[in-house]
Amino acid sequence: MHSNLARHICLVLLLACVNAPASEDWHTWGAIVATGDLGDADSQLRYWLEGQGRFNDDSSRFNQGILRGALGLDVAPRATVWAGYAFIPSDPQNRRDDIVEHRAWQQLTWSAAQPVAGFALATRTRLEQRTIEDADDTGWRFRQLVKLTRPLGAGGATYWSLWNELFVNFNDTDWGADGGIDQNRVFAGIGFNLTASAKAEVGYLNQFVRRANRDDAHNHIFSLTLLLAY
Repeated sequence: MHSNLARHICLVLLLACVNAPASEDWHTWGAIVATGDLGDADSQLRYWLEGQGRFNDDSSRFNQGILRGALGLDVAPRATVWAGYAFIPSDPQNRRDDIVEHRAWQQLTWSAAQPVAGFALATRTRLEQRTIEDADDTGWRFRQLVKLTRPLGAGGATYWSLWNELFVNFNDTDWGADGGIDQNRVFAGIGFNLTASAKAEVGYLNQFVRRANRDDAHNHIFSLTLLLAY
């Protein structure tokens, strides 16, 4: 069973690398995401707090930070709608000026009641309104993530974590967003159940970024994420 899953992972990663663009780099990304109830255990209100740090140029330099927060409302037993804001400072490689992005976002998170082919299924559907300091336009972007997890071995201490996220720009902007497919990310890794409320997921993330006026980017990323649920 595990050998079949390994072959599927390799196939996904191979497909992600087809027609690889000319510009490649190795990154390291770290993230902490905390979610929980606002109020007592029966409350339908939830919170989302997230911090990220990203390093590029063979993981030798800081590239981007993300601070993201949101409030959520449970609309069904396994579905929550969210609305929030993100502050995103970036230090692009080979550019003199830093970039500061402000991002409003809304999303729906959902999880299946029963496993699908032995995997737990969860989805995240997100809409973003992106503005850049010293630029005029607002960029609208759609993101769709599909995630599969499955216990690895007996005891439930570890699990497979597989996901794919597609990004689509709805419009062009004066700061460089180009309408159409923006990027795609595919992740394969191992999750660790650290405590009843904490998980860590570590693995390989393949990121393809389509660029309008220069070579597309193809990034190989070591990804480590701490997930806290209260």
